[in-house]
Amino acid sequence: MPQPGLPVRRSRPTAVTWCVTVAALAAMLTTAIVRTGSPTMPGSALVVLVLLSTAVLSLRTLRPVLVLGCVVAIEVCILVFLAVPDGIAERTEGMGAFQPVPLGTMLAAYTVAARSSRRLGWGAGVAAGGVLMVAGLLAHGSVTALTDLVVFYLVVTAAAIGAWRAGRRDARERELRRRERETGEAVMEERLRIARELHDVLAHNLTLVNAQAGVAEYLLETQPQAAAHALRDITRHTSRAIDELRATIGLLRYDAASPARDPDDATGPGGPMRPVPGIDALDELVESHRSTGTPVTVQESGRRGTLGQHADLAAYRIVQEALTNAAKHAPGMPVEVSLAWSEAGVRLRVVNAALAAGERRTAAPGTGHGLIGMRERALAAGGGLRVGEIADDRFEVVATLPAGRSEDATDHETTSEDPGSVAPSSGTDVTGTTSVTPEPADEGDRP
Repeated sequence: MPQPGLPVRRSRPTAVTWCVTVAALAAMLTTAIVRTGSPTMPGSALVVLVLLSTAVLSLRTLRPVLVLGCVVAIEVCILVFLAVPDGIAERTEGMGAFQPVPLGTMLAAYTVAARSSRRLGWGAGVAAGGVLMVAGLLAHGSVTALTDLVVFYLVVTAAAIGAWRAGRRDARERELRRRERETGEAVMEERLRIARELHDVLAHNLTLVNAQAGVAEYLLETQPQAAAHALRDITRHTSRAIDELRATIGLLRYDAASPARDPDDATGPGGPMRPVPGIDALDELVESHRSTGTPVTVQESGRRGTLGQHADLAAYRIVQEALTNAAKHAPGMPVEVSLAWSEAGVRLRVVNAALAAGERRTAAPGTGHGLIGMRERALAAGGGLRVGEIADDRFEVVATLPAGRSEDATDHETTSEDPGSVAPSSGTDVTGTTSVTPEPADEGDRP
């Protein structure tokens, strides 16, 4: 098979290669027979050189440049030693004096140009044609000057056709690589989107289930009713996780080309589809964390505005992830959620206190996808994100999201005037290594 990484593409002769070689042999023998103006059997030396040239041409796809050099050498011998006499050349106006030259060189030059770079292809064609033209002029002078020019023109034309074909092939390959690259990027983007959605759906509810299970175990003997309440909360959170997982899978299965589906239809795959959560669902989200024993306070200032679809979902998911991290790394510690509305959008701020040094425990190792997902959601919605430790051994997540944006934004450059989207200082970059608590052993949801 051709090897595109090499300067000259090489491949073993195929059936097509052999067919073209046989056709070239027939053409060269025919022109050798009629080159004097009437059918005449060529001499044995000419026949031998024609057969030798054909044998070499059969390997032109395997060693294109070498074959071109050999064929040019053979046809130079024909020009110098086996050309028709000058008298016959004048009577036939010189057009048949060199036949079967340059048919073999044309085929070899075409092959080189079609299998190499533009520069090499054109250079090889011009050089081969020039060698034949100079050889003809030196051997026969001005008698065959016109034929020499025609020989040069034919060889260069064959190289030009090969270079044109190579250009079209390269263009097709570039287009194919571009499509493969775009397809790969689209697949990766979709995989990341699926991973982000599944993480957001499961991590939150499973963290709450874990917290409620700990509460139930602690209260089982001393306060059975409170333990039963915690177990009911576990059932509620697992049911919610299952519902959201079904909804997420259903949304991933259905695309724009799928028939419309009623969100309340329980007959389709996955059952009824829950609405996409937004900032209006924050009260329910906060209440679910309060039920696990985490004191969460919410403050809202300014007149609530309208967020675009992506910003609305991003606001919910960012607060959800921040609360989940707080429950995972600092269970039972107070969490403050604040929303500051303005005409430009909303500034979300989630702050949680760390456990006391003696109460800290090593959390289960994580992947860091949570904070990365928060950053991606904020940027996709046209906003910014800042995370890191602040005074009093607390951890802060700050996100700014624009108002009225319903379409994904591309790269978003933040400015220092925006407190929620400023480039964080050292130790607060979302791609850094800051965790929810200053525990060196925990690499869980670090950005």
